[in-house]
Amino acid sequence: MLWVMVHGGVLAGMAAATAAACCFDGAIVLQASEARSADPELGLRLALLRRLAARPRWLLGAGLAVLGWPLLLLALSLAPVTLVQPTLAVGLVLLLVAGSRILGEHVGTREWLGAAAVTAGVVALAFAGLRHTDAAPSAGRIAAAAIGLGSVTALPFVSRRARGSAWALIAGGGCAFALSALTSKLLTIELAHGRPLAALGWGLATAASSALGLLIDTTAMQRFEATRVSPPMFVLETALPVALAPLLFHERWSTAEGGPALVVAALVIVLLGGGLLGASRRVVAAGRPGGGSAPGERQHEIGGAGELGVGRVGPSG
Repeated sequence: MLWVMVHGGVLAGMAAATAAACCFDGAIVLQASEARSADPELGLRLALLRRLAARPRWLLGAGLAVLGWPLLLLALSLAPVTLVQPTLAVGLVLLLVAGSRILGEHVGTREWLGAAAVTAGVVALAFAGLRHTDAAPSAGRIAAAAIGLGSVTALPFVSRRARGSAWALIAGGGCAFALSALTSKLLTIELAHGRPLAALGWGLATAASSALGLLIDTTAMQRFEATRVSPPMFVLETALPVALAPLLFHERWSTAEGGPALVVAALVIVLLGGGLLGASRRVVAAGRPGGGSAPGERQHEIGGAGELGVGRVGPSG
């Protein structure tokens, strides 16, 4: 009976996380074209968000993303971070469907494999028997995680060289969204322990890290090709909270009923599937309506990968 009750809570958490993913990635569909048409000189400046906030379509997308946050909090209050973060990858399937309609093309074999991998990995995690916990982490561990992730997030803002680097933007955006996932979990823990003021503090921290992530993400949309930027950023914003969950929130993979091997295998499958979807041009089309590079559009390079266009899509947890 206990296992059934816990399993029911996990399923409810998965449902809430799936709904949150639809909100987050639906927001990408609405916002991407507006970000692409904004002045590139505003990259990594708050003026960029102020300019975009004056556009109804972008504002509607922002509202949809905000709507997803309470759903994410509900998911984190019912299910472990190790399950919730990978479940957010389900939103990539929404982008795949939207992109297929925009291009008027059938979904290819690689995309179906990616969608199947994400679905199979999430289902495997649900049946792995991971236990939800509201255990509060130590202040030292919280500080170490926040300093580490915050330092990488700040790099594009403090270094001119990093500002023009795709990899710095990928790492900064991924770490910012990973930090917002951790602070969201900390908010639910404080509420569970009856500390509303502490929860408010973590809510403000979540808003700050999400805003920085959005600013970096929007700048990446303007400057770099989504098929190169999206997969590694997706991996970071999904894998980092999951990797830190056992250290911060006492999520013991070793005690999972399916065993730690099943947990690790399922996570790898989700990450691989998400990477395949993130590199799909149909998913790119959903986040960059119209596809392709506009005439005279600025080009950049990622390492030695060659010339790239603009755009970025992916789950922003």
